[in-house]
Amino acid sequence: MKNIKEELLKAEAVEIKNGRGIDENVKLLLYAKTAGRCELCNELVIKDKITRKDINWGEKAHIYAFSESGPRGIKKKIEKNNVDNLLLACPNCHEKIDKKEQVQYYDVGYLKNRKREHENRIRLSTSFDSSRQTKVLKMVANINKEEVRLSTQDIVVALMKENLIPCEEKQEEIDFTKNSGKNDKTYWKSKSQEIEETLGKFYSDLKREKIEHVSIFGIGPMPLLMFLGSKLDNKIKTKIFQRHRDGECWEWKKAKPEAVYRFRLINKGSDKDKVALLLSLSGHIDKNLLPETFIKDYYIYELSVDNPNYNFLRAEADLYNFEKEYSTAISEIKNKHRGLKSIDVFPAVPAPVAIICGRALNKNSDPRLKIYNTSNKDKFKYSLTIN
Repeated sequence: MKNIKEELLKAEAVEIKNGRGIDENVKLLLYAKTAGRCELCNELVIKDKITRKDINWGEKAHIYAFSESGPRGIKKKIEKNNVDNLLLACPNCHEKIDKKEQVQYYDVGYLKNRKREHENRIRLSTSFDSSRQTKVLKMVANINKEEVRLSTQDIVVALMKENLIPCEEKQEEIDFTKNSGKNDKTYWKSKSQEIEETLGKFYSDLKREKIEHVSIFGIGPMPLLMFLGSKLDNKIKTKIFQRHRDGECWEWKKAKPEAVYRFRLINKGSDKDKVALLLSLSGHIDKNLLPETFIKDYYIYELSVDNPNYNFLRAEADLYNFEKEYSTAISEIKNKHRGLKSIDVFPAVPAPVAIICGRALNKNSDPRLKIYNTSNKDKFKYSLTIN
Protein backbone atom coordinates (compact mmCIF):
# COMPACT_ATOMS: atom_id res chain seq x y z
CA MET A 1 0.00 0.00 0.00
CA LYS A 2 2.85 2.33 0.90
CA ASN A 3 4.57 1.73 -2.47
CA ILE A 4 1.39 2.52 -4.35
CA LYS A 5 0.99 5.78 -2.41
CA GLU A 6 4.59 6.76 -3.16
CA GLU A 7 4.10 6.06 -6.86
CA LEU A 8 0.96 8.21 -6.89
CA LEU A 9 2.82 11.06 -5.20
CA LYS A 10 5.61 10.79 -7.77
CA ALA A 11 3.12 10.82 -10.63
CA GLU A 12 1.41 13.86 -9.12
CA ALA A 13 4.78 15.64 -8.87
CA VAL A 14 5.45 14.94 -12.55
CA GLU A 15 1.99 16.24 -13.43
CA ILE A 16 2.69 19.47 -11.56
CA LYS A 17 6.16 19.85 -13.04
CA ASN A 18 4.81 19.47 -16.57
CA GLY A 19 2.04 21.98 -15.95
CA ARG A 20 -0.74 19.40 -16.18
CA GLY A 21 -1.86 20.24 -12.64
CA ILE A 22 -3.10 23.59 -13.92
CA ASP A 23 -6.84 24.01 -14.22
CA GLU A 24 -8.10 23.68 -17.82
CA ASN A 25 -9.88 27.04 -17.67
CA VAL A 26 -6.62 28.71 -16.62
CA LYS A 27 -4.82 27.08 -19.56
CA LEU A 28 -7.49 28.35 -21.97
CA LEU A 29 -7.25 31.84 -20.52
CA LEU A 30 -3.44 31.83 -20.83
CA TYR A 31 -3.57 30.80 -24.50
CA ALA A 32 -6.21 33.45 -25.18
CA LYS A 33 -4.18 36.23 -23.53
CA THR A 34 -1.00 35.26 -25.40
CA ALA A 35 -2.52 34.37 -28.80
CA GLY A 36 -0.64 31.08 -28.64
CA ARG A 37 2.80 32.76 -28.69
CA CYS A 38 5.77 32.42 -26.37
CA GLU A 39 5.71 35.45 -24.09
CA LEU A 40 9.50 35.66 -24.15
CA CYS A 41 10.50 35.19 -27.82
CA ASN A 42 7.07 35.50 -29.55
CA GLU A 43 7.41 32.09 -31.21
CA LEU A 44 4.05 30.64 -32.28
CA VAL A 45 3.65 27.49 -30.15
CA ILE A 46 0.42 26.19 -31.70
CA LYS A 47 1.90 25.43 -35.12
CA ASP A 48 4.88 23.31 -36.18
CA LYS A 49 7.61 25.45 -37.76
CA ILE A 50 8.55 22.79 -40.32
CA THR A 51 5.29 21.10 -41.30
CA ARG A 52 3.14 24.20 -40.58
CA LYS A 53 0.54 21.86 -39.07
CA ASP A 54 -1.46 22.89 -36.00
CA ILE A 55 0.11 21.36 -32.90
CA ASN A 56 0.42 22.57 -29.31
CA TRP A 57 4.05 22.48 -28.19
CA GLY A 58 3.87 25.33 -25.68
CA GLU A 59 4.68 24.98 -21.98
CA LYS A 60 3.35 26.72 -18.89
CA ALA A 61 6.20 28.39 -17.00
CA HIS A 62 5.83 29.71 -13.46
CA ILE A 63 7.03 33.19 -12.55
CA TYR A 64 7.08 32.35 -8.83
CA ALA A 65 8.10 28.67 -8.73
CA PHE A 66 5.50 26.08 -7.83
CA SER A 67 7.70 24.95 -4.94
CA GLU A 68 9.67 27.07 -2.48
CA SER A 69 12.94 25.50 -3.62
CA GLY A 70 12.27 26.04 -7.32
CA PRO A 71 13.39 28.94 -9.58
CA ARG A 72 12.15 32.23 -8.06
CA GLY A 73 10.56 30.26 -5.19
CA ILE A 74 9.07 32.10 -2.18
CA LYS A 75 7.67 31.03 1.19
CA LYS A 76 4.70 33.35 0.87
CA LYS A 77 1.56 31.43 0.00
CA ILE A 78 0.07 32.54 -3.33
CA GLU A 79 -1.98 30.77 -5.95
CA LYS A 80 0.97 29.50 -8.06
CA ASN A 81 -1.26 28.13 -10.84
CA ASN A 82 -3.15 31.39 -11.29
CA VAL A 83 -2.94 32.84 -14.80
CA ASP A 84 -1.16 35.93 -13.43
CA ASN A 85 1.74 33.73 -12.28
CA LEU A 86 2.04 31.79 -15.54
CA LEU A 87 3.88 32.43 -18.77
CA LEU A 88 3.18 30.62 -22.00
CA ALA A 89 6.65 29.65 -23.22
CA CYS A 90 8.37 27.63 -25.89
CA PRO A 91 10.51 24.76 -24.49
CA ASN A 92 13.77 26.64 -25.15
CA CYS A 93 12.71 29.77 -23.25
CA HIS A 94 11.17 27.71 -20.43
CA GLU A 95 14.40 25.79 -19.91
CA LYS A 96 16.52 28.95 -20.15
CA ILE A 97 14.65 31.02 -17.54
CA ASP A 98 14.62 28.13 -15.03
CA LYS A 99 18.33 27.26 -15.23
CA LYS A 100 19.94 27.81 -11.83
CA GLU A 101 22.69 30.04 -13.21
CA GLN A 102 20.18 32.13 -15.22
CA VAL A 103 17.56 32.86 -12.56
CA GLN A 104 19.37 35.99 -11.38
CA TYR A 105 18.80 37.49 -14.84
CA TYR A 106 15.28 36.16 -15.35
CA ASP A 107 13.93 37.40 -12.04
CA VAL A 108 10.30 38.00 -11.08
CA GLY A 109 10.30 41.67 -12.11
CA TYR A 110 11.74 40.94 -15.55
CA LEU A 111 9.29 38.10 -16.27
CA LYS A 112 6.29 40.11 -15.10
CA ASN A 113 7.29 42.98 -17.39
CA ARG A 114 7.67 40.65 -20.36
CA LYS A 115 4.28 39.07 -19.63
CA ARG A 116 2.59 42.48 -19.34
CA GLU A 117 4.21 43.81 -22.56
CA HIS A 118 3.32 40.71 -24.57
CA GLU A 119 -0.29 40.48 -23.40
CA ASN A 120 -0.82 44.23 -23.85
CA ARG A 121 0.48 43.95 -27.42
CA ILE A 122 -1.88 41.06 -28.15
CA ARG A 123 -4.83 42.95 -26.69
CA LEU A 124 -3.99 46.04 -28.74
CA SER A 125 -3.46 44.20 -32.01
CA THR A 126 -6.73 42.28 -31.72
CA SER A 127 -8.70 45.42 -30.88
CA PHE A 128 -8.46 46.75 -34.45
CA ASP A 129 -11.50 46.30 -36.65
CA SER A 130 -11.38 45.43 -40.36
CA SER A 131 -11.05 49.11 -41.33
CA ARG A 132 -7.50 49.09 -39.89
CA GLN A 133 -6.36 46.15 -42.01
CA THR A 134 -3.55 46.67 -44.48
CA LYS A 135 -1.90 44.45 -47.07
CA VAL A 136 1.88 44.54 -46.76
CA LEU A 137 4.32 44.62 -49.68
CA LYS A 138 8.00 44.22 -48.86
CA MET A 139 10.84 44.71 -51.34
CA VAL A 140 14.47 44.21 -50.36
CA ALA A 141 17.55 44.27 -52.56
CA ASN A 142 21.21 44.61 -51.62
CA ILE A 143 22.75 48.02 -52.25
CA ASN A 144 26.15 47.42 -53.81
CA LYS A 145 27.79 45.05 -51.28
CA GLU A 146 25.63 46.12 -48.34
CA GLU A 147 23.42 43.30 -47.08
CA VAL A 148 19.85 44.37 -46.45
CA ARG A 149 17.56 42.93 -43.77
CA LEU A 150 13.94 43.65 -42.94
CA SER A 151 12.28 41.41 -40.36
CA THR A 152 8.60 40.68 -39.85
CA GLN A 153 9.02 42.08 -36.33
CA ASP A 154 10.22 45.42 -37.77
CA ILE A 155 7.16 45.55 -40.00
CA VAL A 156 4.65 44.67 -37.26
CA VAL A 157 6.09 47.24 -34.83
CA ALA A 158 5.93 49.99 -37.46
CA LEU A 159 2.35 49.09 -38.42
CA MET A 160 1.13 49.03 -34.84
CA LYS A 161 2.56 52.51 -34.27
CA GLU A 162 0.18 53.61 -37.06
CA ASN A 163 -2.75 51.58 -35.66
CA LEU A 164 -2.61 49.23 -38.62
CA ILE A 165 -2.78 45.45 -38.60
CA PRO A 166 -1.54 43.18 -41.42
CA CYS A 167 -4.41 41.32 -43.09
CA GLU A 168 -2.37 38.10 -43.22
CA GLU A 169 0.54 36.56 -41.35
CA LYS A 170 2.86 36.42 -44.37
CA GLN A 171 3.47 39.59 -46.37
CA GLU A 172 3.95 39.76 -50.16
CA GLU A 173 7.70 39.76 -50.66
CA ILE A 174 10.08 40.76 -53.45
CA ASP A 175 13.50 39.58 -52.32
CA PHE A 176 16.60 40.25 -54.43
CA THR A 177 19.10 39.86 -51.59
CA LYS A 178 20.35 36.49 -52.82
CA ASN A 179 21.02 37.80 -56.32
CA SER A 180 24.73 38.09 -57.00
CA GLY A 181 24.44 39.46 -60.54
CA LYS A 182 26.02 42.74 -61.51
CA ASN A 183 23.90 45.82 -62.01
CA ASP A 184 24.00 45.57 -65.80
CA LYS A 185 21.30 45.78 -68.46
CA THR A 186 20.18 42.19 -67.84
CA TYR A 187 19.93 42.75 -64.08
CA TRP A 188 17.69 45.82 -64.35
CA LYS A 189 15.47 44.18 -66.97
CA SER A 190 14.96 40.91 -65.08
CA LYS A 191 14.31 42.62 -61.76
CA SER A 192 11.84 45.05 -63.33
CA GLN A 193 9.92 42.15 -64.85
CA GLU A 194 9.80 40.37 -61.50
CA ILE A 195 8.49 43.50 -59.75
CA GLU A 196 5.81 43.95 -62.41
CA GLU A 197 4.69 40.31 -62.19
CA THR A 198 4.57 40.36 -58.38
CA LEU A 199 2.54 43.57 -58.29
CA GLY A 200 0.09 42.14 -60.82
CA LYS A 201 -0.61 39.26 -58.43
CA PHE A 202 -0.54 41.58 -55.41
CA TYR A 203 -3.30 43.85 -56.70
CA SER A 204 -5.33 40.91 -57.97
CA ASP A 205 -5.27 39.42 -54.45
CA LEU A 206 -6.06 42.84 -52.99
CA LYS A 207 -9.18 43.15 -55.12
CA ARG A 208 -10.33 39.63 -54.30
CA GLU A 209 -9.76 40.09 -50.56
CA LYS A 210 -11.45 43.54 -50.65
CA ILE A 211 -8.60 45.19 -48.74
CA GLU A 212 -8.55 48.97 -49.16
CA HIS A 213 -5.14 49.86 -47.72
CA VAL A 214 -1.56 49.00 -48.69
CA SER A 215 1.66 49.38 -46.67
CA ILE A 216 4.99 49.48 -48.50
CA PHE A 217 8.37 48.62 -46.97
CA GLY A 218 11.18 48.97 -49.47
CA ILE A 219 14.95 49.21 -49.45
CA GLY A 220 17.39 48.74 -52.32
CA PRO A 221 18.86 50.50 -55.38
CA MET A 222 17.07 53.69 -56.40
CA PRO A 223 16.11 52.56 -59.94
CA LEU A 224 14.28 49.48 -58.63
CA LEU A 225 12.45 51.48 -55.96
CA MET A 226 11.38 54.07 -58.52
CA PHE A 227 10.21 51.31 -60.85
CA LEU A 228 8.28 49.76 -57.95
CA GLY A 229 6.61 53.11 -57.30
CA SER A 230 5.61 53.47 -60.94
CA LYS A 231 3.70 50.17 -60.73
CA LEU A 232 1.75 51.04 -57.58
CA ASP A 233 -1.93 51.81 -57.95
CA ASN A 234 -2.36 55.45 -56.90
CA LYS A 235 -6.10 54.93 -56.52
CA ILE A 236 -5.49 52.67 -53.49
CA LYS A 237 -4.70 54.30 -50.15
CA THR A 238 -1.02 53.58 -49.60
CA LYS A 239 1.41 54.24 -46.75
CA ILE A 240 5.14 54.08 -47.44
CA PHE A 241 7.48 53.47 -44.52
CA GLN A 242 11.00 54.76 -43.94
CA ARG A 243 13.98 53.01 -42.36
CA HIS A 244 15.66 55.48 -40.02
CA ARG A 245 19.38 55.01 -39.65
CA ASP A 246 19.37 56.00 -35.99
CA GLY A 247 18.05 52.84 -34.35
CA GLU A 248 17.30 51.08 -37.66
CA CYS A 249 13.57 51.39 -36.91
CA TRP A 250 10.82 51.77 -39.53
CA GLU A 251 8.15 53.78 -37.72
CA TRP A 252 7.73 57.42 -38.66
CA LYS A 253 9.00 59.96 -36.14
CA LYS A 254 6.38 62.00 -34.32
CA ALA A 255 7.98 65.28 -35.34
CA LYS A 256 7.03 68.42 -37.20
CA PRO A 257 8.03 68.53 -40.89
CA GLU A 258 11.30 70.38 -41.26
CA ALA A 259 12.47 69.74 -44.82
CA VAL A 260 12.44 72.81 -47.09
CA TYR A 261 12.63 71.85 -50.78
CA ARG A 262 14.23 73.98 -53.47
CA PHE A 263 13.85 73.59 -57.24
CA ARG A 264 16.12 75.48 -59.64
CA LEU A 265 17.86 75.43 -63.00
CA ILE A 266 21.60 74.86 -62.48
CA ASN A 267 22.76 74.42 -66.08
CA LYS A 268 21.40 75.95 -69.29
CA GLY A 269 22.19 73.60 -72.14
CA SER A 270 22.12 73.96 -75.90
CA ASP A 271 19.19 71.61 -76.63
CA LYS A 272 15.73 72.21 -75.08
CA ASP A 273 14.74 68.63 -75.88
CA LYS A 274 17.40 67.34 -73.50
CA VAL A 275 16.58 67.70 -69.80
CA ALA A 276 18.14 66.21 -66.68
CA LEU A 277 16.82 66.30 -63.11
CA LEU A 278 19.11 65.90 -60.11
CA LEU A 279 17.45 64.79 -56.88
CA SER A 280 19.94 65.93 -54.24
CA LEU A 281 18.26 64.96 -50.98
CA SER A 282 20.22 62.29 -49.11
CA GLY A 283 23.42 63.64 -50.60
CA HIS A 284 24.72 66.30 -52.98
CA ILE A 285 25.11 65.11 -56.60
CA ASP A 286 28.43 66.07 -58.13
CA LYS A 287 27.83 67.20 -61.73
CA ASN A 288 31.22 65.71 -62.63
CA LEU A 289 29.71 62.25 -62.13
CA LEU A 290 27.20 62.83 -64.95
CA PRO A 291 28.04 61.62 -68.48
CA GLU A 292 30.36 64.15 -70.14
CA THR A 293 27.91 65.34 -72.82
CA PHE A 294 25.34 66.47 -70.25
CA ILE A 295 27.02 69.70 -69.16
CA LYS A 296 27.14 71.00 -72.72
CA ASP A 297 23.87 69.78 -74.17
CA TYR A 298 21.38 69.39 -71.30
CA TYR A 299 19.21 71.73 -69.31
CA ILE A 300 19.93 70.49 -65.79
CA TYR A 301 17.44 71.10 -62.98
CA GLU A 302 17.91 70.23 -59.31
CA LEU A 303 15.38 69.46 -56.59
CA SER A 304 17.16 69.56 -53.25
CA VAL A 305 17.04 70.40 -49.57
CA ASP A 306 19.39 72.59 -47.59
CA ASN A 307 22.26 70.42 -46.35
CA PRO A 308 21.35 67.12 -48.11
CA ASN A 309 21.89 64.16 -45.76
CA TYR A 310 20.62 60.65 -44.99
CA ASN A 311 18.57 61.75 -41.98
CA PHE A 312 16.65 64.70 -43.44
CA LEU A 313 13.43 62.65 -43.86
CA ARG A 314 12.04 62.29 -40.35
CA ALA A 315 8.31 63.03 -40.38
CA GLU A 316 5.82 61.48 -42.80
CA ALA A 317 4.62 65.01 -43.63
CA ASP A 318 8.07 65.67 -45.14
CA LEU A 319 7.36 62.87 -47.63
CA TYR A 320 3.96 64.33 -48.54
CA ASN A 321 5.56 67.74 -49.01
CA PHE A 322 8.18 66.24 -51.29
CA GLU A 323 5.47 64.69 -53.45
CA LYS A 324 3.88 68.11 -53.95
CA GLU A 325 7.20 69.78 -54.78
CA TYR A 326 8.19 66.94 -57.11
CA SER A 327 4.90 67.04 -59.02
CA THR A 328 5.22 70.82 -59.33
CA ALA A 329 8.80 70.45 -60.62
CA ILE A 330 7.75 67.93 -63.29
CA SER A 331 4.93 70.26 -64.39
CA GLU A 332 7.29 73.24 -64.58
CA ILE A 333 9.75 71.27 -66.70
CA LYS A 334 6.93 70.23 -69.04
CA ASN A 335 5.79 73.84 -69.41
CA LYS A 336 9.27 75.09 -70.22
CA HIS A 337 10.08 72.21 -72.57
CA ARG A 338 6.96 71.63 -74.65
CA GLY A 339 6.69 68.19 -76.21
CA LEU A 340 9.45 66.75 -74.00
CA LYS A 341 9.56 62.96 -74.36
CA SER A 342 11.83 62.01 -71.46
CA ILE A 343 13.78 63.34 -68.48
CA ASP A 344 17.11 61.86 -67.39
CA VAL A 345 16.97 61.47 -63.59
CA PHE A 346 19.93 61.21 -61.21
CA PRO A 347 18.69 60.30 -57.71
CA ALA A 348 20.32 60.56 -54.30
CA VAL A 349 17.23 60.06 -52.16
CA PRO A 350 15.82 57.93 -49.29
CA ALA A 351 13.88 54.83 -50.30
CA PRO A 352 10.36 56.27 -49.70
CA VAL A 353 11.20 59.29 -51.86
CA ALA A 354 12.36 57.00 -54.68
CA ILE A 355 9.06 55.11 -54.50
CA ILE A 356 7.10 58.38 -54.56
CA CYS A 357 9.06 59.51 -57.64
CA GLY A 358 7.54 56.62 -59.55
CA ARG A 359 4.09 56.61 -57.96
CA ALA A 360 3.43 60.36 -58.35
CA LEU A 361 3.86 60.35 -62.14
CA ASN A 362 0.84 60.98 -64.34
CA LYS A 363 0.96 57.92 -66.54
CA ASN A 364 -0.95 59.63 -69.35
CA SER A 365 0.81 62.96 -69.65
CA ASP A 366 4.17 63.03 -67.85
CA PRO A 367 7.41 62.30 -69.75
CA ARG A 368 9.27 59.02 -69.33
CA LEU A 369 11.96 59.03 -66.68
CA LYS A 370 15.32 57.53 -67.62
CA ILE A 371 16.86 56.54 -64.29
CA TYR A 372 20.60 56.51 -63.69
CA ASN A 373 22.51 54.80 -60.88
CA THR A 374 25.93 55.16 -59.28
CA SER A 375 27.98 53.23 -56.74
CA ASN A 376 31.13 54.10 -54.81
CA LYS A 377 31.19 57.57 -56.40
CA ASP A 378 31.61 56.17 -59.91
CA LYS A 379 30.03 57.97 -62.85
CA PHE A 380 26.27 57.57 -63.19
CA LYS A 381 25.16 54.90 -65.67
CA TYR A 382 21.76 54.43 -67.24
CA SER A 383 19.70 51.68 -65.56
CA LEU A 384 16.05 51.63 -66.69
CA THR A 385 13.10 53.74 -67.86
CA ILE A 386 9.77 54.21 -66.09
CA ASN A 387 6.39 55.59 -67.22
